Amino acid sequence: MQSTLPPISLLALIMLPACTPPMPPPNTPQAESALYQAKQNCLDTYQTRPGQVTKDNMSKLMTCLARATQKYGRQAYGPYAAIYMEGASKGVEAARHLREGLYTPDQFGSEIGLIQEQENSALVQQNAQMNTPMDPILQPVPAVPSR
Repeated sequence: MQSTLPPISLLALIMLPACTPPMPPPNTPQAESALYQAKQNCLDTYQTRPGQVTKDNMSKLMTCLARATQKYGRQAYGPYAAIYMEGASKGVEAARHLREGLYTPDQFGSEIGLIQEQENSALVQQNAQMNTPMDPILQPVPAVPSR
């Protein structure tokens, strides 16, 4: 005779969302605070001293920051989240290059600066697109009531 109850591990997976704290609403100070706190936890974990991260820990730090961005970025950044997520993944890639010796620490720093510039440019461009009125030809036309 088979049990009608699901396996305990499946039951735990189903119940997991009920146990996790609710995500804050998007584009709110609470969402931004959750993201900031997650990123600060990453820094606290991988810094040897304030502002100092060893070459060996840089890849771990960038991966941790990318995970925090993936987890909380949609809520904190709203429509701009994809830009920050792409930047975070590029940061992980740059840290991997540093770890493998393909970048010097100075090259890594330059790459991170370039990634931030690309993010800023993409944010300005997307903001302009979001705030530009639609071409009159593309705007929806109100329905004409039939007589």
